[in-house]
Amino acid sequence: MNVAISQAIFWLATILRVALFIRAILSWIPGASGGFIHSVLSFITEPIVAPVRRLIQKSPLGGGMLDFSFIVVILLLFILTPILQNLAMQIPF
Repeated sequence: MNVAISQAIFWLATILRVALFIRAILSWIPGASGGFIHSVLSFITEPIVAPVRRLIQKSPLGGGMLDFSFIVVILLLFILTPILQNLAMQIPF
């Protein structure tokens, strides 16, 4: 059971990273921001990106032309995924 939870955490983090990456690429393509794929990716990723974006805007680094919140979220996913997987493996069932 613990292995299944660990794998679920891994795949969820992987799907989120891919969705964030595709959404970032689509933001550079003119006219792609109003499409169906962009809407679905925004629905999936915005609840995770929005709080980070608000924190960055409040910091001295915020307010620029580039949105660093995607990079921060992806880095956090890379850092937190193994930690959460390790915690899941230690759950006594």
